[in-house]
Amino acid sequence: MQAIFPSTIDGDLLRLVHLTNGFRLLNGARPLQLGDTCHAEARIVSVVNSDSGKAVKVKGYIIRDGQHVLEVTSSFLYRGRFTDYANSFEIIDEDMYEVDLTSDAEIGVLQSKEWFEWESTTPLLTGAKLFFKLQSELQFKDKTTYSSATVKGEVFVRDQLKNFNRVGNVNYEKEPCQGNPVIAYLQRHGKAMGRPVLFEGGGYSIRSDDKYIAPKTNLPYSTISGDFNPIHVNPYFSDFAQLPGTITHGMWSSAATRKYLENALAGGVPERVVS
Repeated sequence: MQAIFPSTIDGDLLRLVHLTNGFRLLNGARPLQLGDTCHAEARIVSVVNSDSGKAVKVKGYIIRDGQHVLEVTSSFLYRGRFTDYANSFEIIDEDMYEVDLTSDAEIGVLQSKEWFEWESTTPLLTGAKLFFKLQSELQFKDKTTYSSATVKGEVFVRDQLKNFNRVGNVNYEKEPCQGNPVIAYLQRHGKAMGRPVLFEGGGYSIRSDDKYIAPKTNLPYSTISGDFNPIHVNPYFSDFAQLPGTITHGMWSSAATRKYLENALAGGVPERVVS
């Protein structure tokens, strides 16, 4: 809890606002259905001091029968100015990167990196296509410098059946550190896989005349969700927090948006909405 509530914040919920919520159905998982028995686990993956305040991101998983079904992310902000960089960090599950090695020079550059280890008994040859799956752990020293940076993960090749076979490792640790040299290399020499792309032809056209009206009182949603932060339910507290009025829960807005997209794009079938 110290990462979220350092002494300079002291758990002041009046300064806390939601930023974003998101979810993603994991590959191969069956969508949740009525009657499923699930449990959840979550961890803080970043606490970052920004110009607007202290941004906190939490990543969690919905688990059914021992299988991870949904990945859920939520970020929120403590308004104010913070300089306690010793309490700030980021844990990043990096995109998988694909690197095509088209020349001996490119192979030489990669093999010269102290963080790269080739483990396969087959030599690394021109024309190889490598896939990097990494995680970065960054501790901040100040706004632009890391007190420590750790990047670890595995390197794969694909066989003719498109199965991934591990051929190497990445292991980078440095303190202090200016930037992330491993990811910088991959951004220069490779391409990220799995990022969202626009639909061909521009995608869907959604009616813009539909409107959602926030509830006059947030008490019913507070009762259901268990979130009784006074900025949602008490106008005197919201005024004390220098807000224009009680603020509707971000999760209510997220649910309302999901309901609209489910009906407008997925024909009212919840299982078709996977992220």
